[in-house]
Amino acid sequence: MYIHMKSWVIAVLLTSCVSSQPPPQGPPTGEPAKGERRTLTQAECDAQGGSIVGDIGDGATHRSDYVCSSGKPALGDIAQPEGGPIAIEGSVCCPR
Repeated sequence: MYIHMKSWVIAVLLTSCVSSQPPPQGPPTGEPAKGERRTLTQAECDAQGGSIVGDIGDGATHRSDYVCSSGKPALGDIAQPEGGPIAIEGSVCCPR
């Protein structure tokens, strides 16, 4: 009985540690949530007249307040296209 009670207490404690909040979701339109950048492939960036800018290693391109050398915010983060070439981590699409 002691072992059964101990197992029950552990199960209750573990269950209470699990978050009951649902994961955050973006707007239903497919647009990124406020404060987040959308993702683009290199081809999509090129089609919008943008240029790819890589992170120099300090993580600056990941920050929400990052601006391109033009002083404008990035058009989006560069993502790997499905089945395509691997995108360089931290790259963004900057307007020209």
